[in-house]
Amino acid sequence: MNYEQELLRERLGSRLHFYPEIGSTNDEAFKLAEEGVPSGAIILAERQLAGRGRRGSDWFCGEESGLAFSLMLRPSFERALWPRLSLVAGLAVARSIETAGLFPEVKWPNDVLIAGRKVAGILVEAKEDCVVVGIGLNVGKEELPESLQEIATTLASEGGSEKSREDYIESIVKELEWMQDRVAKGFPEIIAEVRSRCALSEKRISFVVGQEEKIGLCKGIDEGGELLVLENGVVKRYATAEQIRVETERF
Repeated sequence: MNYEQELLRERLGSRLHFYPEIGSTNDEAFKLAEEGVPSGAIILAERQLAGRGRRGSDWFCGEESGLAFSLMLRPSFERALWPRLSLVAGLAVARSIETAGLFPEVKWPNDVLIAGRKVAGILVEAKEDCVVVGIGLNVGKEELPESLQEIATTLASEGGSEKSREDYIESIVKELEWMQDRVAKGFPEIIAEVRSRCALSEKRISFVVGQEEKIGLCKGIDEGGELLVLENGVVKRYATAEQIRVETERF
């Protein structure tokens, strides 16, 4: 089912930028930012041709069943704190999913999982004076590609209540903007909730920093949002890491 544009515009107002078809909503968000569009612009497409995940990977989003959009923000807090928006975005999506009667976990920094399988992916990118948060959420029952069926899922497949894509985009945006105002002041409360949903805590993980692969026991997330890993008896902090895997995962 296509988006109900009238309903979306009623809920989101003039800041909604809707496209029947587009390459990447993140790319369009940056383009609009350069044109001076105010913070809070929402870029949504019925069909996204070149959606991408972290490290340039492709992002699958089922037509008429997946939700893929970008939110452009111009943070008022210092740039050094912008990376916190990755955790904030993951938590915003998790909170929205929870209203469907499911309990999602957050796999640091911002993948959202249900029963160990990925249901949402988030790509946060920054340029000059703006941050773009790209969110992909598998909502409906459309069958996933065979290559993803063991590692990904959809809200409908997990038995979530029947909420529309319009409901989710409105809920996620509200949650994200509410928490954005607490990044500089009130972050401990956000971190506490992220910790309670952490999918990696006390699990043995492998990950890549730079070109080096590392293995250790995840000890959670620190007050600033960094990943804590016990390696050879020493707890180390990581602000960034790639290809994070729980050792039992078959990715």
